[in-house]
Amino acid sequence: MEEQLFLRPATLDDINVLFEWVNEPAVRQNSFNTAIINFEEHESWYKNALSKDTTQIFILMKDGQPIGQIRLTAKGQAWDIDYSVDVNYRGNGYGGRLFELVEQELQKGTELVGEVKSSNVASQKVFERQGYQRMANSGEDYYTYIKKVGAK
Repeated sequence: MEEQLFLRPATLDDINVLFEWVNEPAVRQNSFNTAIINFEEHESWYKNALSKDTTQIFILMKDGQPIGQIRLTAKGQAWDIDYSVDVNYRGNGYGGRLFELVEQELQKGTELVGEVKSSNVASQKVFERQGYQRMANSGEDYYTYIKKVGAK
């Protein structure tokens, strides 16, 4: 049986699963802000993010279950990428699938930018496998990746 894998827009109903994911230890460790997020802070941020045109959040669904998220935040003419995969599904290529699926939703020529901690080798590999170019002006403790994408 072929797995059903697709992206859907995030809704307010996703607030709890996203709260779980954002506080998962490896996610906190690989974030630029490593502090645990409290629920009130998360709720305020999430409701605000859902109401903005400058933020798009998608949930990766596998066989009816949410297994990851990818968020695009407008930054000038580009979109910053933030993503995570549920701890139980890591190491199975779902990070790359998140990128592939979201890129299909974007206008041709859209520029995506990701910043990855230099210690986060797994995420660096996802960006590189998906064809993102590591920029020379990356920081000491992070790398910047850029790609022009879009299927529409």
